[in-house]
Amino acid sequence: MSKIYGVDETIQESITQLCLDSDGQPELLPTGFREVDETIGGLGPGSCGILAASTGVGKSSAMLHAMLSSPIKVGCVNLEDTPDVVGTRLLAALTGIDSLRIRRKALTKAELKRLNKVNTKSVQHMCFTYPTAGSIAHVEQSIIALREAGCRVIWVDYIQEIRGHKDDRRNEVAVALQLCHRAAASPDVCDAPPSALMAVSQFHRLRDDQVPGIHNLAESGDLERKARVILLAYKQHSPDKGARVRFKLAKSTYGGEFCKFDMVRDESGTLRPAVYYDVKEGF
Repeated sequence: MSKIYGVDETIQESITQLCLDSDGQPELLPTGFREVDETIGGLGPGSCGILAASTGVGKSSAMLHAMLSSPIKVGCVNLEDTPDVVGTRLLAALTGIDSLRIRRKALTKAELKRLNKVNTKSVQHMCFTYPTAGSIAHVEQSIIALREAGCRVIWVDYIQEIRGHKDDRRNEVAVALQLCHRAAASPDVCDAPPSALMAVSQFHRLRDDQVPGIHNLAESGDLERKARVILLAYKQHSPDKGARVRFKLAKSTYGGEFCKFDMVRDESGTLRPAVYYDVKEGF
C-alpha cells in the first residue's frame, strides 16, 4: 500500500534530504561539469540525467571530461567503444599527445617515453565496463557491479545502443532507460547506496547547422519525462573563436536552466573548458 505524504511530511523530507536541520552538507553527487555543479549543486542519489549530442559532436569526449573532473568515484558502461579506444583517449588526456597519433604509433622517442611513464594516480576514481552486444541484462549487471564497486555516478554510453528487449524502438529505449535507472538507484537490486545515472543520448533528425532542443532527442518524450537534468550539446564554428562544442542545461527540476558553457578540443583531441562567449544565434 502506498504511503500518503501530507504537506508537513513532504517538507520534512526536503529538510532531511538537504541536511537543513544539521551542520552537514546534503549528499549531492557532482556531474563533473563544473558549471552545472556550481549551478545546481549536483545530482541527488538515485536521480537520472541525460547528456545529448549528435554523432561526431563529442558525446563520449564530453562524458570522459566529466569523469576525469569528478571528485568522486565514477563508472561508465561503454556500449560504443572498446577498452583500447577508451584507453587511447585517456592516454591523450593525460599526456597531451594526439589520440590518433597514439593509435597509429606515429610518435617521437620523447612522446613514447611520456606514454611509458604516464601517471594514472589522478584517474584511479574511474571504472569502466564493456558489455557485449548491448544486451539490457548485461548492462544492468554492469551498472550493479559499478555501484557495488563504489561508483556514485554511473554513465551509460549510449542509451540507444541497448537493443533486443522490445519490438517497438521507442518502447525499447524507454524501457532501457527505466531498467538502467532502477539498477543504479533501487535498494532492491543490491546493498550499495543509490547512485545517480547519467545516460548519453543521440539527437534525432538534426541538421549539422541546427541548434538542438529537447524535442530533438531520439524518443524525446520518454527520455524527458524520466530525466531530472538534460544537458544538450552541439558544434558551432565562429570565424574569430574557431570550432567549439556548446552546452546548455535545457532541463533541470532543480532550476538553473540559464547555465551555458563551451568546450574546445586541445592538440590531443581532448575536450577542455573554454571561455563562454555570447552569440545572437544558438543557445
